[in-house]
Amino acid sequence: MKVQSKGVLTGVLAAAVLMGAPALADDAGELIPSRERERRGSVLLELQPPALDASMYGVRLDISPRFEGPFSFGLMARAGQWGNAVGVRTRFEGAELGEVKLNYAVGADARYTVTTFANGTLRPFVGLTAGFEEFVARTGKGPSQGASTAAFVEPAVGLMWRPGAGRLGLTARGGPGFTFTDVRTLRISNGELKLRQVYPTASLGLLVVL
Repeated sequence: MKVQSKGVLTGVLAAAVLMGAPALADDAGELIPSRERERRGSVLLELQPPALDASMYGVRLDISPRFEGPFSFGLMARAGQWGNAVGVRTRFEGAELGEVKLNYAVGADARYTVTTFANGTLRPFVGLTAGFEEFVARTGKGPSQGASTAAFVEPAVGLMWRPGAGRLGLTARGGPGFTFTDVRTLRISNGELKLRQVYPTASLGLLVVL
């Protein structure tokens, strides 16, 4: 009887193991359906090289709750320096009087992908960035003089280009920007630089989907 009981017990355990094997495989990620993988989140890393006027550079790091979901939310940071009239004039009046350095700009970023074209290769989107930035100004090669910290809001429209809906691509965006600050004028030895309340924004970045 003991021998028979052991045999029955062994058979029950073996059956339980065989029945549980698919579940264990699923937990290990071996048998996850493709549609289930698509529901998982993703990270969008956007690297912005120095702009055409050699001024700003930055990075955006967004998280999407779903791998191919339309919404993503995250953080952004940028810095740079304007040493020519074109770059300074987009943000300041009196640009001929000196150059301006953006010590930092940090903020929150959100975007919504409106639709997709060409099997996911083209993805137009709308976005919004809001945060804080700090400028310092100087005349020539002298020491920094005037300084200002401002809040900013930048709505934008853009386009993501991901060949074959892959993990690498490009992102282009543009739109207006708005600044809010009590110190809008940077005083330097040769005069003043006045921070514009409304300014144009545009960027082109390398996109990596993780």
